Amino acid sequence: MNDDRAGAGAILALWNDVTPEVDAEYNAWHADEHVPERLTVPGMLWGRRYRRLGDGAWPRYLTLYGMRDARVLQSEAYRLLLSRPTPMSARMRPHLSNVSRWVCELREGPGSMASPRLAVWTFDAEEEARMRAGECASGTNDVLLARRSSDAAPLPWLADRQAQTIDGTWLLAVGVREEPLAASEATRGAMLYEALRVSPPTASCATVPGTVPPAC
Repeated sequence: MNDDRAGAGAILALWNDVTPEVDAEYNAWHADEHVPERLTVPGMLWGRRYRRLGDGAWPRYLTLYGMRDARVLQSEAYRLLLSRPTPMSARMRPHLSNVSRWVCELREGPGSMASPRLAVWTFDAEEEARMRAGECASGTNDVLLARRSSDAAPLPWLADRQAQTIDGTWLLAVGVREEPLAASEATRGAMLYEALRVSPPTASCATVPGTVPPAC
């Protein structure tokens, strides 16, 4: 288990939808197995799950991981999880749709994102992203600003029909602690998400290089 929540230098952001008939099964798997399993990878410091509030063009689910750096995604432990999915992971993969995966360098913020709600934007220009971050700074201490890598490797199992493009280079996520802020002018243009539960990783979930990861 990775206890160090500080020191994140990179962010992995994953958006996705899921086939409606397996939505409950997906959430149980994602909260109790998938995210805790990822958190056994050395350098994967924290993980947060979110569900979109209301309607919107973006996928319903968002997962954020804080990493020591982007090289974590090239590590043997992480690559093993991709190549040897648990039975439930293998079952869920075909049900995922509108998947967008951003590997980002963290530029501002602690990266822990403890707020129960997030306002999330993507921007093409750094100046615009920083301006919006400044407008929101007075309402919360949770501000995450990250720059997307242009050469990150795609998920090896993802089919073209399952992918969705979310445009932009800059990711801004701002914690929303109170309902009035969610409806304020500062969050205009944002997609709003609410936090979902994540089970903590346990010793039995530890990833041992060269072995098939157990179900967590």
